[in-house]
Amino acid sequence: MPSERVLICGAGVAGSILAFWLAKHDFEVVVVERSKAEQKTGQGLEIEEPALKVVKLMSILDVLNERKLSYRCPRTHAGDLTEVLYKSADESANVTFQFETTIQSLRQTQDKVIIDLENKNNKTTRVEEFDFVVGADGVKSRTRQLVMGSPEELNCFKSVGAFVAYFSIPKEDQDWPYSRLCHFTDRRILWLRPIGKESKMTSVILIHAHDDVPTLSRANAAGDRLKQNEAFAELYSGLGWETPRVIEQMMRAENFYSDELLQVELQKWSQHRVVLLGDAAWGPSPFTGEGNQLAIMGAWVLAQELSRNRSPVAFEMYEKRLRSYVENAQIIPLGGYAPYIFNPQTAWGIWLLRTIVRLLSWMIRVISWTNLTRMLPDQQHNGFDLVIEEVEAEVAR
Repeated sequence: MPSERVLICGAGVAGSILAFWLAKHDFEVVVVERSKAEQKTGQGLEIEEPALKVVKLMSILDVLNERKLSYRCPRTHAGDLTEVLYKSADESANVTFQFETTIQSLRQTQDKVIIDLENKNNKTTRVEEFDFVVGADGVKSRTRQLVMGSPEELNCFKSVGAFVAYFSIPKEDQDWPYSRLCHFTDRRILWLRPIGKESKMTSVILIHAHDDVPTLSRANAAGDRLKQNEAFAELYSGLGWETPRVIEQMMRAENFYSDELLQVELQKWSQHRVVLLGDAAWGPSPFTGEGNQLAIMGAWVLAQELSRNRSPVAFEMYEKRLRSYVENAQIIPLGGYAPYIFNPQTAWGIWLLRTIVRLLSWMIRVISWTNLTRMLPDQQHNGFDLVIEEVEAEVAR
């Protein structure tokens, strides 16, 4: 029977993968998630090596193919990937998911973590004991605040100078099969992304690269969804193209999420029997393209270290193995100016960017048509060693 109990806060990519692997190693796992089970949102993502090795070992590639989320496709929708990972972990008798549930308080003893959990649906609170707690609850982690202090006390937030909104709207004929992106002056982007051929919805991403938008800052600080909707509606009003339709549907979107894009930088990822994972520990921001890669790799390494040493020593080894890799992955391309270079301020800047993109696209096609790729060196993946041992591969089966 499972012995050690682990509470994972957050049923996203990192939390679900960690639950899957801890269950394989005979931990009893409880995953709490503040949102509803069916709520899905998020951006597109790629699964590349070495994170792809972890997904292969989970034997979910056939499911991803059936859902038209194959790892061979250029991009995958994060909300659908999260659902696949959650269902894969939920198949284990050692894993229990509890949605619409949050941590209200946390205190540690020498060998236990005592948690007050609240169910938002029926407003009930209960007390439970765990051997370990993992905070995989995002950039604005509740777990991190309870254990380590507020972001202001930790000085752990680094702004990347952009605001973003994610949501879904009803699909129309022009939304399939290609993604469509439009730049507007004053560093505004509207990005429409197909979710799947059979899906009735289309994913929308709004990006405004600006570090001073008072109405959005106030709305985000208050967590006021209506005010967030209104602020984005004002920013994108009168721009043409698909903006009237997007603004109208945004006001009704149930899965709307908006926030300022931040990076998380902490001096330490754990405190005694509580450890942070994914964006809660190191949030790299979408501009690095590394968020989900690091979440997958981090979940694997943490599960691996806990299986080897069922004590807080595992957290020290997990951080020792990952920290330098994470810090390199947090570097935003082009000296940190990528959000501004790829989101121009002026109409002339937009024209110049599109001209450069067209030229690069033409060059890539020429190289592909003439087989010049054979003359280029083989692509090398960033070499992080997952240390997949034979016994662990056998556990996965």
